[in-house]
Amino acid sequence: MKEETKIILADVAERALKTFLQAFLSSISVDVLLGVTDFDAFRKVGLSMLVAALAAGISAAWNGTVKTLTSGGEC
Repeated sequence: MKEETKIILADVAERALKTFLQAFLSSISVDVLLGVTDFDAFRKVGLSMLVAALAAGISAAWNGTVKTLTSGGEC
């Protein structure tokens, strides 16, 4: 694998991780602000993680596509 490709993949992974954390923390904070804490907390955290993972996956796909297109398709 080219060194440039490794750098691009690391950048995309970092952006996806940041998106995951942002989505996860925002969904948890909404639950806390709404005061919904007496239901099944594990299920709610799991759903929050699922939403965050989906957002991170979309972010990774988007950033990977943008990086590929801007580099002329050379990865």
